Amino acid sequence: MIPEVRPASPLDLPLVFRLERAYIEDFEPKSLRGWQGAIDRHLEQWVSNLSRMHMAEMAGQVVGYYFWEVKRKHAVLSTINVLPYYRRQGVGALLLKHFESHALNSGMTLLTLGVLENNPAKRLYETAGYVFVRREGDYSYYEKSIAGGLSNITEEKRSS
Repeated sequence: MIPEVRPASPLDLPLVFRLERAYIEDFEPKSLRGWQGAIDRHLEQWVSNLSRMHMAEMAGQVVGYYFWEVKRKHAVLSTINVLPYYRRQGVGALLLKHFESHALNSGMTLLTLGVLENNPAKRLYETAGYVFVRREGDYSYYEKSIAGGLSNITEEKRSS
């Protein structure tokens, strides 16, 4: 079954909170206390970017989501989060493609993201054509230009 992607609503925010917290507990446990101390900032971030948040659903159940922000005219992927049971089944790739399309349709031409160095999702981004640009602490930062549209990206990858 292929998930459907739909725009998020305020009713999705409690789930986003739980999944974001679970991510921190699983991948960055030393940061949990600081993350919890900044919950007001996180809520503000989620609410202000609700129009750029999308949920993946299968049989009426949310199995993942993503949201992105605009910073310096770039589309910054803030998170892709897929429920553990649904990982490595194409949900993350589907959400990444949806992000790229949504950003392009919103007039963005450069996509950026940061990923924890030991996060297995790093392979997803590299496979999708994101190029490593720098490392800061435990995070690797990637970029992908979509100035010529998404079909041009596919053509560039095939010819390289």
